Amino acid sequence: MKQLATISTTIALLLANAWAGQPKTYIYKGKVSGVVCAACSSTVKEALMKLPGVKAVRITLGKEGGLPQINIVSTSAALSREVAIKALGDAADHYHIESLEQIQDQ
Repeated sequence: MKQLATISTTIALLLANAWAGQPKTYIYKGKVSGVVCAACSSTVKEALMKLPGVKAVRITLGKEGGLPQINIVSTSAALSREVAIKALGDAADHYHIESLEQIQDQ
């Protein structure tokens, strides 16, 4: 249910941007390990929000031992796992971007 709400919110944001003549928006989805609390989530979000074009970052904790999921909305088509890891800086010792792929563009 949370995933549906996240997807609905993201789609609404994308449509609003398209109607307002905003730049093309890309949605990325992946998994991140090491995020176990709100402080961990904030650290990762703050680092990724500094990347050029990133407009929103959402991390949802995994269910029953699963890895937390990360969703990023960006105006950059060049976001990659490697770029995200580099953005974490020293925090990459604690948090690991396991996967990150572009799932949609608007």
